[in-house]
Amino acid sequence: MIQAFKRLAAVFSFALVATTASAQVTKINVGYVPAGDWLPALVAKDKGFFEKRNLDVNLTKVAIISNIPSAILSGSLQVGVSTPTVLIDAAEGGLPLVGIAGGTRFVKNPSIFSVVVRQGVTATSAKDLEGKRVGVPGLRSIADVLFRKWLLDKGVNPSRVTIVEAPFPQMKDLLKGGTIDAVAVLEPFRSRIVSDNTGFRLADYVAEVNPDVLGGVWIAQREWASANPRALTAFRESLAEAIEFIKNQTEEARAIESKYLGFSTPVLLPYSLPVSNADLETYVRYAREVGYLNKPVDVGQMLAR
Repeated sequence: MIQAFKRLAAVFSFALVATTASAQVTKINVGYVPAGDWLPALVAKDKGFFEKRNLDVNLTKVAIISNIPSAILSGSLQVGVSTPTVLIDAAEGGLPLVGIAGGTRFVKNPSIFSVVVRQGVTATSAKDLEGKRVGVPGLRSIADVLFRKWLLDKGVNPSRVTIVEAPFPQMKDLLKGGTIDAVAVLEPFRSRIVSDNTGFRLADYVAEVNPDVLGGVWIAQREWASANPRALTAFRESLAEAIEFIKNQTEEARAIESKYLGFSTPVLLPYSLPVSNADLETYVRYAREVGYLNKPVDVGQMLAR
């Protein structure tokens, strides 16, 4: 009888341990867009960095980055990719979204963002863009805000330039067709446009505005971030391990990028996880300057610590 109880106790003990271990696994639906900025998450998934930290991550490709906040708010995603400008717009609108980690930074070297002008259009300076149609990937996007800021810095009123939305993958065809005269574009789309002389680089405008500025940010609902501190830490640690892998195993990382995205970025992007109040304050200032922000926002409430 005693032995029977011991065996039964051992069974219950094993079941309890197994249940506890299972309960520690956190499922996270993560939304990303097809861009090299988010390669660390793809690497972390592919190499098992999430899994070894008890994160069951499901990666969901989203076509348009502006759709991610609503997917997070609806609960279909717990974490997603975004930009500082989207986060600021959300704060102005009272939406409970917070940045949980950085994605990339835009730096002077390598500079991956440029104004590219269609061949046949004469332009040697920002002033020459007056009266022209310039495509940006989205109004109020980073590309748009920094482009307008660049125009102002060069003494050009943005209202004298027709700024229209043009998704990155379509920019080359729109230039070829003469629908637009120039684009605010980043890698790898920039190289595709320039390599066959569809267009030429006028200026690395983002670097001219700021040689080191936050590019992308991972976001979540404030309530989810507060309720899942262990998962949040594990997510950041997984991305950090992936960034080191990308630095040390660049060719394999590019193969993973091609596997998930169908292409690989020709330059190694400056991935960086830290996000500071100052990073967001920079964009708040720019957004005010270009007329996109009217209400006060508290950047301290826009980040999960």
